[in-house]
Amino acid sequence: MPRLSFHRKVLYVFCGLTLLPLIVLAVFAGQSLDTVEQLLRDSAIRALDEQASETLELRAVMVADEVRTFLRQVESDLAALAQMPVDAEIYTWFSESHRRPVWIRAGTNQEPREERPSVRLYKEIAFVGADGVERLRVLDGRVSNLLRDVSDPRNTTYLTETYFSAASGLPRGRIYVSHVTGWHVSKQEQLLDADTPEEAIEGATYEGVVRFAQPVYAEDGLLQGVVVLSLDHSHLMEFTQHITPADENFVVFPSYQSGNYAFMFDDEGWIITHPKFWDIRGLDKDGHLVAPYTENSLPEDIARGTIPFNLREAAFVHPNYPDVHRSIQGGQSGVLDVTNVGGSQKIMAFAPIFYDSGPYAEKGVFGGITIGAEVGQFHKMAEAASLNIRQLYRAFLTGAWVMICLTALLVVYVAYRLSHNITSPLSTLIAGTQEMSRGKLVTQLEITSPVEVAELATAFNSMARQLGERRERLLKALAVLRRSRKEIKQERDFKQTIVENVDLGILTLDSNQQVTSLNGAARKILQIEAGQSSHLPVSEILHDFPELFDALSRSQKAGHWSEYVSLERGGRSLTYRLALHALSSGGDGGSILTIEDLTERVNFRLRMARFERLASLGRLSAGIAHEVRNPLTGISLLLDELHDRMLANPEDQGLIQRALEEIERLEGLVNELLNFASPPDARLAPGDLAEVLRDTLFLVSKQFQKQKIRLIEDIPEQLPHPQIDSGRLKQALLNLLTNALDAMPEGGELFLSIQRSADGAWLTIRDTGHGVPADRLELIFEPFYTTKGEGTGLGLSITHTIITGHGGRIEVKSREGQGTEFRIYLPDSGQI
Repeated sequence: MPRLSFHRKVLYVFCGLTLLPLIVLAVFAGQSLDTVEQLLRDSAIRALDEQASETLELRAVMVADEVRTFLRQVESDLAALAQMPVDAEIYTWFSESHRRPVWIRAGTNQEPREERPSVRLYKEIAFVGADGVERLRVLDGRVSNLLRDVSDPRNTTYLTETYFSAASGLPRGRIYVSHVTGWHVSKQEQLLDADTPEEAIEGATYEGVVRFAQPVYAEDGLLQGVVVLSLDHSHLMEFTQHITPADENFVVFPSYQSGNYAFMFDDEGWIITHPKFWDIRGLDKDGHLVAPYTENSLPEDIARGTIPFNLREAAFVHPNYPDVHRSIQGGQSGVLDVTNVGGSQKIMAFAPIFYDSGPYAEKGVFGGITIGAEVGQFHKMAEAASLNIRQLYRAFLTGAWVMICLTALLVVYVAYRLSHNITSPLSTLIAGTQEMSRGKLVTQLEITSPVEVAELATAFNSMARQLGERRERLLKALAVLRRSRKEIKQERDFKQTIVENVDLGILTLDSNQQVTSLNGAARKILQIEAGQSSHLPVSEILHDFPELFDALSRSQKAGHWSEYVSLERGGRSLTYRLALHALSSGGDGGSILTIEDLTERVNFRLRMARFERLASLGRLSAGIAHEVRNPLTGISLLLDELHDRMLANPEDQGLIQRALEEIERLEGLVNELLNFASPPDARLAPGDLAEVLRDTLFLVSKQFQKQKIRLIEDIPEQLPHPQIDSGRLKQALLNLLTNALDAMPEGGELFLSIQRSADGAWLTIRDTGHGVPADRLELIFEPFYTTKGEGTGLGLSITHTIITGHGGRIEVKSREGQGTEFRIYLPDSGQI
């Protein structure tokens, strides 16, 4: 094998090291681009499917919200009609003034056309008397002379309707809402000679109603009658009939075979709007509900289309149908795969129609909206992008190989020149070395190549200088970054300190209503422990406060919203202010929920309003007492003198004595009014609460024994010594004990207890007397209010004033016939 010269070795090695990576890179790039094309295509399809699912679900939610708003508008129309006189002209005007456009197909199967007539909202308006006989009935905009006794369902339009009996038993302000009611339309009746529903124009249409009924009561509470609005089913069809997820978005009638259509179902799973009318719930000729399509249905009934569709019974068609119904009943929206239903690969988005009137109140939903779509139409963009990528890939490979060939020629030429320049000085050196070995020590070599070592040193020094300059710039940039990091950390700590120490509860929510963070105030308000995770759905965070979650659920998805919410917890009335703010103007859907506890502020306003009312009453009472007291004194002195002069007439003297006793009672009432109007300032000093209670009990113990009242005490030995005015506190307790005595004339039990709390003490007084009616309970602390036949009605008002003067509060609970409980809170000395 011939040996290669050094020049050729360098040439071959240089060409190999240069061209081989280019060839490998071209092959690898081609394979990678092919893989990338597949990945991009699959990713684009997945992304488009996800985007289509989200869009369909959002559209379903929006349509469901429109239906809910529409139903509420019908309720408003019903309430307005209930206030109007029962007059034929008014009812006819009402029928004609409530219309909505309906997009329909007209003409014939061969020459179809589109129209948008204005159709009455209410197919029938009626006022039914208390005896069940219609007093006035407007049918299709005209007054009907046929007035029926609808208390008998057989006389109703659909032979089995019970809307009168259901509505007439409702309390004032409540309404009854029926399910969709109408005669069932078979497949043959809809299609006639057409092959598909979208081609059938001359066939029958589904005609049904939804009954809205409300009782009307007179001022004396007697039932006057029932107002009935019968919503035309065609207006419900408008919400789903024209929706299509295809490019055109809306059509006059969707294609069932394409899979791109929407339908609506009720809370029981019955389909109530659909392109195939024979799938809609309906009644047979006897007014009975037609049984749904099941796996046991007869083939001839299926072929004739004489049975409607119910999602609860449709698991044999696709297992996801019952799941959709259960999710809607749970108030959830989503997207499910219903491939092979109708012969096409489909997805179906669904959303609940939240509604809580009439029989729908139990589940809180009217039904649901579903929008189906054939997924293949969403892949067109991905397929087109894949084709473009493949064309670019082929063009790239062609250009790459052309560039490799041109590069190979250039590399061979450059490699040859470089190899010659490298090996030529070495060959000259080898020749000189051989000359010296042959004895020619003084050999002069002429090497015309540049001094590479010196050039290398110069290049290295230049590189080192540039590296030093870059190092200085990097150090300065690092110092700036450290300062920025410190400032950012300080600003973050500053904001975190503010958020954690404000009294306002702050929660951040992501687009899925998941709580991402909450501050200490929010944990305190919502009673969430510090170690408990906050990354939970907002429904779970507000689980113990359903009133707050209900208010949040009524809020809009975008913009700003706030609402005041009042609720009861532990016998206390709590007031909160909820506000929802968007985190940013972008489309991420994040928001900030703030919860502000306004309980103390509201209670303070109530107390201030009561203080102002009491002050006004006090000034009025003081003025009256002052004006009455002086004349009473004069009358008393005159009667006393007259009494002494009537010694010879005992009967007249007895009458004067009774008059003097009545004047003394009036003077006692005047003194009590003066004490209420100008109560003495409380002289607070550390005192034994148990001793005050026992001293007060001693004053009424004989009366307890006389009325056979059993006393039960639960008073601990060790109690705090709060700042109290013993005399005035005894007066307050004596008023409560005296009321308990009056409430148990035939005997009973009186329970007294004192419990310590973190910042004070609670005193409980509970009797088993006749109690206070619920509608009068909130009035018992008002001045001059009494449930007895005698007395001034100032006892409990003075008691309330004394307790609040101690910095405490008094609460009351009572059940008529079971007894009354008073709870008095007295704070520690440091809390007053």
